[in-house]
Amino acid sequence: MHGAENADADAVVIGSGMGGLAAAALLTRLHGWRVLVLERHWCAGGFTHTFSRPGGWRWDVGVHYVGEMGQPGMPRDAMQVVTGGAVLWSRMPETFERLVFPGFEFAIRAGAERFRDDLRAAFPAEGRVIDRYLRDMRRAQAYVGSLALRGSVPAPLLSAAGLLFARRRRLALQTTRGWLEANVRDPRLKAVLGARWGDCGLPPGQSAFLVQAAIAGHYLDGAYYPEGTAARIAEAAARVIEAGGGKIRVGTEVAAILLDRGRAAGVRLASGEEVRAPIVISDAGARNTFLRLLPDEFPLKFRDQLRATAPSIAAVTLYLGLSRSPAELGIEGENLWIHDGFDHDALWKRRNAVLEGEVAHLFVSFPSLKDPAARQHTAEIIASVDGDAFLRWAGTTWKRRGAEYEAQKARIAGALLQAAERRIPGLRDLVAYQELSTPLTSADLTAHPAGEIYGIPATPDRFRRGWLQPRTPVRGLYLTGADALLPGVVGALMGGLSCAAAAAGPLTFGKVAGEARRIAATSARSSAPSPSTA
Repeated sequence: MHGAENADADAVVIGSGMGGLAAAALLTRLHGWRVLVLERHWCAGGFTHTFSRPGGWRWDVGVHYVGEMGQPGMPRDAMQVVTGGAVLWSRMPETFERLVFPGFEFAIRAGAERFRDDLRAAFPAEGRVIDRYLRDMRRAQAYVGSLALRGSVPAPLLSAAGLLFARRRRLALQTTRGWLEANVRDPRLKAVLGARWGDCGLPPGQSAFLVQAAIAGHYLDGAYYPEGTAARIAEAAARVIEAGGGKIRVGTEVAAILLDRGRAAGVRLASGEEVRAPIVISDAGARNTFLRLLPDEFPLKFRDQLRATAPSIAAVTLYLGLSRSPAELGIEGENLWIHDGFDHDALWKRRNAVLEGEVAHLFVSFPSLKDPAARQHTAEIIASVDGDAFLRWAGTTWKRRGAEYEAQKARIAGALLQAAERRIPGLRDLVAYQELSTPLTSADLTAHPAGEIYGIPATPDRFRRGWLQPRTPVRGLYLTGADALLPGVVGALMGGLSCAAAAAGPLTFGKVAGEARRIAATSARSSAPSPSTA
C-alpha cells in the first residue's frame, strides 16, 4: 500500500468523472490503495451521470454508445476491472449509425469487412482510397499506444519508441481534413469519412487524424450501451473503491491543491477542510488543474499557452420523453448524424445558427431502444454551439435564469425538433415531455470552462504538448481523464489507466488483463447453476 504519515488516504482524486473513477478503481483493485474521491456535484459520475423526470423517463447526459465492449482487449478489460464486471453491455443493432446528408444516406454496420464492403459499394471508383483509409486508420490508431505510455515509461524508452513510430506520428498528427484532401476526390466520400466529427469534438479541418482514426477504429466491430444507463458505471466503480477502504464524497468542492516543498500534499476544500494524501489525481481537466487549483506562484512554463488555448466543443441537448416507441417510425436503435451539407468545416462555422432557429448538423440518439432495462421511451437531440454564446447568463441560478434565457432555450428546442422531424417524420407526435440543456448546465455540473465537454481540443498541436499527459511537473500530482489521453468516455477511461500506471508503475498495464480474467471467471462461477440435489 502506498501511504504517508498523517495521510487521510493513499491518494485523493478530484472529480468523479470516468477518468477519476477509473484511476481510483484501478489503483484500488490492482494495487490495494485506499482512495478518496471528491465530487463537487451531488451525484458521482461526471458525464456518466443520468437524470430522471416524473413519468419514468431517464436520460444519460454523456454516454450515447461505446465500442470494444464485446471482446477482451484493453478497453473492455479496463472497464471490467473498474466496474468489477458488474456492468452488462447491450449490443446495438448491426446497423448502429446512419449518416444523413441532403439526398444521400450511408449506413454504418458492425464489422470491419462490412464497413469496407459498404464503402466500396457506395463508392465503387474509390476502392483503393478506401483500403488506404482503413490501413492509415489502423496505423494512426496504433500511435495512441505510445501516448498512453507517457508518464509511466522511462523517458529514454519513450524516446526510442517515438523514433520507432516516427512515421505513424506524422500520419497521426495531421488534420483529418489534411488526410482527406490529400487522398479522396469524391466529396460524398469525404463527407462520410468525416461525418462523426462530433465524437472528436472538432470538425475535420481542426481535429487530429489520430483522434478520427482512434474513434473510427473503436467502433469497427460495432457499438454497445450499458444496461440500466451509464449510471451503472459510477455505481459499480464506487463499490470497487469502497470495497478497498476508499470513499466517494459528493457535494464536496476542491478549492486548491496543497503543496509541501513543491510536492502535492493533498487538497483544501471550499469549506476550508484540508485532506492530506501523498498522491493527488485531478479529473478536473487541465485548465482547472493548472490555472485554478494550483497556486499561481508555482512555476509552470506552459500556463500562458494553456490560457490561450481555445475551448473545445460545447453543446445543446434536447431530452425527449416519448409516449410510444420510436420503433413505430422505423428506428431500430441506431444513432443518426444529420448534416445540412457535405462540407463539415462549413457546417461547424454555422453552428451558432441554432441560436436563431436554424440547424446545420445534429446527432439523434434513442437510449430506450438501446437499453433492455428502459421503462419508458426516450430520445436525445444534440447540436454543437459556442459556450460563450451563453456567457450573458453566467452566474445565474439553474432554473432561474430569466425569461430571455427561457425564450432562447425554446427557440433552440423548436429548431432541433423540427430538424429531426424532417428526417424522422412523426417524431414530434410522440413527444410527451421535453427539456433542453445548454453549456451553462455543463459548466455548473462539471466546472468545465464555457461548458466544454471534451476538455482540451483534440487538435494536432494538443498531442505535441509534452506537458499534457498523466505525470505533471508537480511531484505527486497526476492528471486523469480526457486531457490525459483522448476525448470521450473510453478515452477518459484509458486516460485513467494511463494515470494509474504513471502513479503506481507501468506494471499496471500488465495487471489489467489478468484481473479482468479473474473477474470473468468469478462471475461465471457465481452464475453457474447449482448441482441438482434431487
